[in-house]
Amino acid sequence: MAGRCAQAISVLVPYMNRTTEVSEFIEGWDSRLQFDLDGEEPFAVVFKDGKASTMKGKIPDPDVTIYCDSRSFFDMMTGKVSQDDAFTNGLVDVKGSIIDSVKFRHAAEMTQQKHSMLFSTLRALSRFT
Repeated sequence: MAGRCAQAISVLVPYMNRTTEVSEFIEGWDSRLQFDLDGEEPFAVVFKDGKASTMKGKIPDPDVTIYCDSRSFFDMMTGKVSQDDAFTNGLVDVKGSIIDSVKFRHAAEMTQQKHSMLFSTLRALSRFT
């Protein structure tokens, strides 16, 4: 079974693809993001031809690899921990293209904002886990 960070990303990515503003934002962006989180199997998000998709396992030649422990990453995704504070305090290490990392973060934030009711509910539920 996939870890909860991979599951959360697998919920987020389809909403990225169906959100007009995000689809326009990622149009023409080809990037491969690897997530290597302690406590969870590796997974990836691939942007190609204006669409995002998730993949299980390690991918060859990622543009970005994000290292973190799964609990801290999940806490960042759900707003328990500020992403800026996590980066500043060294809880997250990013290898590769910082631009692609920031672009992914912006696409995720746009998606969560456009579907705020759903993602607010998911964040509220996650506080009990």
